[in-house]
Parts: sequence; C-alpha cells; structure tokens
Amino acid sequence: MNTTAAMRRIREAMSAVSFLLVLCTAGVMLAGSIHILHIGDSASFLQSIPHAPKNPWYVFILCFVLAAVLTWFILNTTVVNRSGVLFYAGIKTLLACVIIWNLNLSCRSLLLLVFSDVLYTMRSFPARQMVVMGAILTGIYLFCSYDVITPMIPMVSVEAYYAVFERSISSVLAFLLSLLESTIMILFISFVCMFLFDLYQEKENIAQELNMVHRVNEDLRHYASMTEQIAETRERKRLAREIHDTLGHALTGIAAGIDATLVILDKNPDLAARQLHLVRQVVSEGIGDVRASLQKLRPGALEQRGLKGALEKMIGEFESVTAMNIFLNYQADSLDFDKAKEDVCFRLVQESITNARRHGARPQ
Repeated sequence: MNTTAAMRRIREAMSAVSFLLVLCTAGVMLAGSIHILHIGDSASFLQSIPHAPKNPWYVFILCFVLAAVLTWFILNTTVVNRSGVLFYAGIKTLLACVIIWNLNLSCRSLLLLVFSDVLYTMRSFPARQMVVMGAILTGIYLFCSYDVITPMIPMVSVEAYYAVFERSISSVLAFLLSLLESTIMILFISFVCMFLFDLYQEKENIAQELNMVHRVNEDLRHYASMTEQIAETRERKRLAREIHDTLGHALTGIAAGIDATLVILDKNPDLAARQLHLVRQVVSEGIGDVRASLQKLRPGALEQRGLKGALEKMIGEFESVTAMNIFLNYQADSLDFDKAKEDVCFRLVQESITNARRHGARPQ
C-alpha cells in the first residue's frame, strides 16, 4: 500500500471514530439529563454546575446531524481546484466548531480530523498556503479549550454528567470517551507521520527525476556534439568531392587545350592564340566554380541558367578546348528537379565527360 492510500485509510478511520465520539458524548449528556429527571434530582444538579445546560435532545439531534454531514463531506468531496478546497476546508472547520461548542468543548479532537483532511486535500498546494491553513487550525484547536473559554463563558463539562451515574458506570463512560479521544490522537499522529514520509518520498522522487533529466541533457549534449562532428565530416567530404569534380574537370579541359595548342602552335600561331584564349576562359570558369564550392554554393552556370543551360555551356566549353564532339540529348524539360537533384545530375554529366577525356584514346 502506498502512502496516499495509507493516509486515506487513516482519514477514514478517524472519521468513523470521531463520529462515534460525538454520538457517545452527546449520548452521555442526554442519558445523564434523563437520569436526573428520573430520580428527581434536578435541583441539586443545577446547583452543582455553573451554568444551565442546553436542551439535551436538541444537542443530541443537532450534533448527530452535523457529525453525519461532516463525515460525508470528508469522505465524499473531491475537489481539484484550490478555491474549492479552501471553501470546503472552511465549511468542515465551521461544522466541527459548531459541534464542539454544543458539546461544551468536550470533543476538541474533531479539529484533528479536519486538520488531517486539510493536509490530505492540500498536498499539491504551495507550502506557504499549507502552513497558513495549519496555523489557523492550530490556533482554533488551542482556543477551543474548556479551561480557556469557561472563565469568559460558563459551560457544563461532560464530567459533570458522570457524577449522576453510579461510580462503576461513570468510570466506564469516562474510559470509553478517553479511549476514543486517544484513538483519534494516535490516528492523527500516524497520519502526520505518513504525510511527512510522503513529502520526503516525493522530494526523493523529484531529486531522482532531476538527476535523470540532468543525465538526459548530458546525453543530448553529447549526441548534439557527435551530430555536429558527423555533419562537419559529411560537409568536408561533400566539398572535397565537389572541388575534385570541378577542379578535375577544369584541369582535364586545360590539359586537353594545351595539347591541342602544342599541336597547332608551329603550323597556325593565330589559331593557337585563340585556343589559349579559350583555355584561359576555362581556367577562369574553373576558379569561379572552386570558389563557389568553397562557399557552399552551386556551380555558377546552374545558378544562372538552370540544368539544361549549365550542361550546354559546360559541353560547349569542353568541346572548344578539345577535339571531342559531345552530343546532348536533353529530354527532361517537363521534370521539375530540386536544386540538390540538379547538382547531382550536373556533376554526373561533368564527371562522365571528364573521365571519357581522361581515360579515352587521345587524338593523333
């Protein structure tokens, strides 16, 4: 059984014992009054008490009804909002005070029942509100004392009714009421112990949860660091691959252009000069693509002309510096590629042309 269930069981036991205590106390007062009337000793009884007692039947019925209502409120009211809990706490305190007052302050332990019920229903409240409510109930409990009230307002204690019975009956009644009050006190102490243990257990659970959250945060930071390192590694590889493709393509074109220039240099210097001019353009374009790769940008031709235009420009430049004839059969006008797919397609064609030139047969 967990602490919450244990507290609920103790509260239910306190409610039952408190109801029985109210009935026994009111019953002793009623039975004593009836016994006095039966033996005809009303005059001597009134002379022995400082104040005329209330109507015993009125007290018995009123206390029975109020005790039943208080017990029902304690066992059946389930309120989750704070205003409702405070409202019902005030109602229960008022009912307990009315019962105690009509029983001439002889059932003060009813306030312990209300105190335990308030602690049970206010477990989720801030500690400050619980302390304030506990201080109020403690003040009422200390004030509702026969020794404190009787100098200001004369009352008849329940002990005065014991004297009208025989000594044996009087002793049994006194023992019974004392036993009920002691039982309520023991149950209240048990409830407080369970309440404090529940607070301690909740604190330990919170500490464990905070420790777990701390470990999770550490794991997340470690995972974020690893993810960042993986992303950096992937980006380095991507840049290296892109630079390799771009620079390799440019250098291959430059080598082919230089080879062609060397062949025609002696025979046609003007054509060789034009060829070197084309090689220079390829070099400039290659440098631009390398810079764009370093800046994590797309190839300049792709950004400006789209996939088809970039392929045509790249093929035209490659043909101008080599003896290769490249035919482009582009049938993807109806397709809408995203930028990542356009980059992949462009690099594939570029790498294919570069490899064909690099590994194919050179012109004689």
